[in-house]
Amino acid sequence: MNLINEPVFSKLAEKYGKSNVQIILRWHIQAGNIVIPGASNPDHIKANIDIFNFELTAEEMEEIAKINKNKRYYEGTPELLASYAAMKPDLDGRK
Repeated sequence: MNLINEPVFSKLAEKYGKSNVQIILRWHIQAGNIVIPGASNPDHIKANIDIFNFELTAEEMEEIAKINKNKRYYEGTPELLASYAAMKPDLDGRK
């Protein structure tokens, strides 16, 4: 099962009118983690920022923390990291 599909995220997303991703991002922010979401789609970027108009309760924070399965959901392989380093954004063409 993907992390994003954990039932706790779906339950909280419905409660707060947010997406599962927004719940995950909010949890990290409230926990004091530094979060750098990777998105190039303007709608996704806007959604990633739209996490500061609600707050998870202490109980919800604990419930999310309990789903730790000691599994990494992102692996930065040397090839992937090299592809990131080689990216050249079109800074002149941006709006």
